[in-house]
Amino acid sequence: MSGARPPLLPAALDVFASTPATLRALLTPLPEQAISAPGDEGWSAKDVVAHLVSLYGPTLVDRVRPILERDEPQIPNADEAAILEASGLRHKALAELLDQFDRQRAEAVAWLRGLSDEQLRRAGVHSAAGRVTVADLIHHKAWHDLLHIEQVCRMIAGPLDERRGAMRVFR
Repeated sequence: MSGARPPLLPAALDVFASTPATLRALLTPLPEQAISAPGDEGWSAKDVVAHLVSLYGPTLVDRVRPILERDEPQIPNADEAAILEASGLRHKALAELLDQFDRQRAEAVAWLRGLSDEQLRRAGVHSAAGRVTVADLIHHKAWHDLLHIEQVCRMIAGPLDERRGAMRVFR
């Protein structure tokens, strides 16, 4: 397959690796009220971190491992809200969640960076999305991280925006 496009954009694993530090930098300096207040979508910034931690097994390991071990395995869809609720992680302190997130991501990135192009091209059949490769899943996880970083930024920015006075004419 020489000349074929690489299955994985390097930026995908870079985003995936940097998300815990990004969220730590955004959230750690803030007062408890700012990180625990629910945003427009019903989750707080801390809930977002708990959500990302809760998905490590169900939407990464439990999807990638079967694809690497079997040909075209069935990959069930995940009820992410139910996974979060069942995890009990919403009740942990932010610092504990961020530490767990750091550990999970370091482990995952080391594992994923070690995969060959052939492994990254292996596929399974997702119950809702259809045929997906390991690389597709990694790109999706990085994209998903960025959506939640954007969500957290909107939560932080909301109260600031409300107090900008006449400066609100500027976007």
